[in-house]
Amino acid sequence: MKDGEEKQSSNQKKKFHLAKPAQFILTSVISLGVGAGGMFAYQKYQEEHAPLAGVEKMYNQIQADYYQKVSPKTLQDGAINGMLNSLKDPYSQQLVGQNQTEINNVLQGSTFSGVGIQMKVQDNKVLVDSLVKNSPAAKSNIKSGDQLLKIGNYKVSASHFDQVAQKIRGKKGTKVTLELMRNNHRFNVTLTRATIKQSMLSVRSQDDATIITISQFDSNTAKDLKTALKNINRQKTPKLIIDLQDNPGGVMGDALTAAAYFVPNGKTLMQYQSRHEKQVIKSSSKLAEGFKTNLKPIILINKNTASASEIFTAALVQNKRAITIGQTTYGKGTVQEVGTSGQIEYKYTIAKWLTPNGDWINHKGLKPTYYVSPSPLAELPMFQAKTTLKENMTGLDIAILQQYLNGLGYLSNHLTGVFDNQTKQAVLAFQKDHNLAQTGEVSQEVEQQLYLAAAQKLQNDNPALKKALSLKN
Repeated sequence: MKDGEEKQSSNQKKKFHLAKPAQFILTSVISLGVGAGGMFAYQKYQEEHAPLAGVEKMYNQIQADYYQKVSPKTLQDGAINGMLNSLKDPYSQQLVGQNQTEINNVLQGSTFSGVGIQMKVQDNKVLVDSLVKNSPAAKSNIKSGDQLLKIGNYKVSASHFDQVAQKIRGKKGTKVTLELMRNNHRFNVTLTRATIKQSMLSVRSQDDATIITISQFDSNTAKDLKTALKNINRQKTPKLIIDLQDNPGGVMGDALTAAAYFVPNGKTLMQYQSRHEKQVIKSSSKLAEGFKTNLKPIILINKNTASASEIFTAALVQNKRAITIGQTTYGKGTVQEVGTSGQIEYKYTIAKWLTPNGDWINHKGLKPTYYVSPSPLAELPMFQAKTTLKENMTGLDIAILQQYLNGLGYLSNHLTGVFDNQTKQAVLAFQKDHNLAQTGEVSQEVEQQLYLAAAQKLQNDNPALKKALSLKN
């Protein structure tokens, strides 16, 4: 979720202030001892001038006179959606039917059997928000922003968003077929369910570096990061690389605690500005829970590094505790609050955040210390038609095929748009290497295998990581 949201209860007590005219009338009623007529006038005034008087009147009229019966929940959902949509803020929206317990489980780092897709509702569509690192979905052709249309034969609907996760999840080892849409092109992906751990941090070593990948900041991230940092053998792996590529954000509090591990006490981590207050959040032993490290990491970023991951990155970079490699980040400089009203869950923007230097990066992002172009595999398009590609054919899909074969090493700068013999030989070699029938033709099955091969190579062929490993510590 590119939200950087910090979950707060919507049932917190808030001070209640009467509008000035109402205060005046109330004072007059008390001081003059006005009888029933005055009280009626006061109540009438309140009814006509209450902020939601018009909404309540419309609700009552529809319930009484609309030609068909309408459930109260439908009208309530519509009213809440209308208010949130009127803000014209893509991050303020109703979370239709989403189970509060399920969200808590995600934030608490629980495990379940699924495919590793995190979803969101936008413009009444169910979209892929992010993919869990090393999950079945992450190893497939699915990308952030794809629209989910079907799960098996089940047609996905934003109005039944609470059922989507349940349909995708299932027994470990079983298969699920998803129908998705990208750029008006429909495609199917069959995945095998696996155990998904919601703690979004993984650690590995390569050359002289410890590489910590954080795919999202959840409520376990700071704790897991502390454990990982304590376990580093600084003699064997003196270099620390933190990979935040494709990290969409998450829990702001954990991002700040993680940043406090690296930033000296008293230094600014972030500035927070709401309508009612301004705060400067500084690093401290309390925030860092007593843990500090003098390691200076290299942080990997790209265009999908967003929100809470940008907070973490800016805190370290602008305090000279890290450098960055990759591309300019997403640029999300707002904070959302998640709340509930009865069975309805929603989120809305409550503040904007600024970097330690006072920069608002919204729609701008953070520029890397060292720019490195993304892998060409990351920008490959999808096939457009559902037609088997054969020798002597020409057109856009042939050019796309050749881009995949070039990127995977089966062709060398051969982009003609013509399915010639050289292209056929490359297809045959690909089919042989991937245990496919060696027909020299490209069916939808072969296209799916091309997608998968590209995704797998992309995970191993990381230009930003290569640059980080080449730098002297």
